[in-house]
Amino acid sequence: MVEPLAARLRAMNEFEEIPNKKPGEETSDNWPELGASFPLNAFYRQFDGAEGWLGESYFTMWSRKEISEFRDPNLEAYPERYSFFGSDGGGTQFGFIVTSEGVQFCSAPDIGAEEDVRVLGDWKEFISSIKTCDYI
Repeated sequence: MVEPLAARLRAMNEFEEIPNKKPGEETSDNWPELGASFPLNAFYRQFDGAEGWLGESYFTMWSRKEISEFRDPNLEAYPERYSFFGSDGGGTQFGFIVTSEGVQFCSAPDIGAEEDVRVLGDWKEFISSIKTCDYI
């Protein structure tokens, strides 16, 4: 299904500050259970990853393929309820968890365990944490 132009423009503006977005093909949402307005669903309907400096931090949003390839090896350290989609390219990965408070974005070391996860908040708080290098 093709989104209306207004929705596509909103999504483009919402992700304007994310560097070096890679064009993607319109496909189904990665996380359909979270709805069309979930920021990552909106992002991946437009793009297939991104990477570069976002404020003080390097930020990579993995491609759809990288997300799926990363899932199985990561289950040894982090329970399945964590969904990881990116990294800082230097030992920290980014993901989210669905809680009773809604979707909470988080950071976790590449080599670690669940107690090492740091919850950063909603999408806007998450992006702010990346920009200020306040996610470790």
